Amino acid sequence: MELWMGLYLVSFLNMAHCLPESSYTVLLNKLSFESAQNYCNPGGFLTNIPNEKEMAKILKTIRDMNNKTATLFWIGLKKDKGTCVQQHLLLKGFRWAVDNSTESDFKTWKAEPSGTCANPLCGQLSVEYSDSGPKPNGFVSATCKQEHPFICKRNVKLECPRPVIFGSHDMIEPEHDQYTRQIVCHSGATFHLTCSKDLVWTVAGNENVDILQLCLECKKGYRRDASGSCADVNECEESKPCEHECENTDGSYKCLSSYNSNGIYDEPSQPPTTTLKIMVKSVLTQPTSPPDDVRMNKTVVQIDESAGDISNIIVPAIIALLIFIVLLVIVAAIVKGCLRRRSIKLARRKAEAVALNGSSSMEKFKSGSLCRCGFGKFFLGHVDGN
Repeated sequence: MELWMGLYLVSFLNMAHCLPESSYTVLLNKLSFESAQNYCNPGGFLTNIPNEKEMAKILKTIRDMNNKTATLFWIGLKKDKGTCVQQHLLLKGFRWAVDNSTESDFKTWKAEPSGTCANPLCGQLSVEYSDSGPKPNGFVSATCKQEHPFICKRNVKLECPRPVIFGSHDMIEPEHDQYTRQIVCHSGATFHLTCSKDLVWTVAGNENVDILQLCLECKKGYRRDASGSCADVNECEESKPCEHECENTDGSYKCLSSYNSNGIYDEPSQPPTTTLKIMVKSVLTQPTSPPDDVRMNKTVVQIDESAGDISNIIVPAIIALLIFIVLLVIVAAIVKGCLRRRSIKLARRKAEAVALNGSSSMEKFKSGSLCRCGFGKFFLGHVDGN
């Protein structure tokens, strides 16, 4: 049992030795108590002052700022609404906001807080400056909406997480800068990311873009711009798809046709794709003797890229032709089988007649024979005499 207790003690001491030492940051920009609290996040909070040793570290940080104008700093000391000031307590009813505790060896108040219970109050650290550096004057209470410099306390090392981006891409990480990244999508688009104090990655110059979507493809006719948004592609400028004039539209384009110098209507050029269905919106009636300015008249032709190609007509026609041929083969086979069965029966009856009745029976058979073929009975020839 003693052995196990000794091992636990050694492990605890090792953990305590490895914990990062608390660090302090003095911010001279003036904020309200709540705004200062939010500014210290994440990974930090408005400082508490549990003992004289921590007070000495805070004073050293203030001295290193080399600024003697600020004398009041927000610290994480607060009395909530409905809680009364209690003069007999060390912190007068105030608590440290970080853990709601009342622990502190530093007991000095520069002025007794007012005895209100109705309103919340927040605590400040008062300092004065001398040749040897800043010295503490004690705690001071104030309404939480006042704006003052503040002191943040951190005991963790902040690192931005690796940015998550969908789609194929490469990520370039600067060697000595953990707060910037360069994203190169396999489509060729390049984006620069920066990490904010809240440890959130954003596109440099455009914080409203969702970086998850940066390297995903846009729908047809659109491409991601430098800000990461899907923007319309101007096909008229990039690929020159039309023979004459071209009009760019959202996600597509239109080819404009015109009359040539002889007054003959020029068909609009076809874009370099599959066969397209052309719908003419309006056609100008060509006069018998077009005037000189008739060449300026234009007809807008819209290219409907959703139409299918000629295979949509040919394939069904081929299928119908094959079905027709198969039916003809089946009918021919039935007729051939019928004729063959008829020939066999005639030959059989002829042989029977010869064997039983001789030549006279054969003559009788010729004059009136019965054929059974396929679908019914038929008499062949005619009967002479009676």
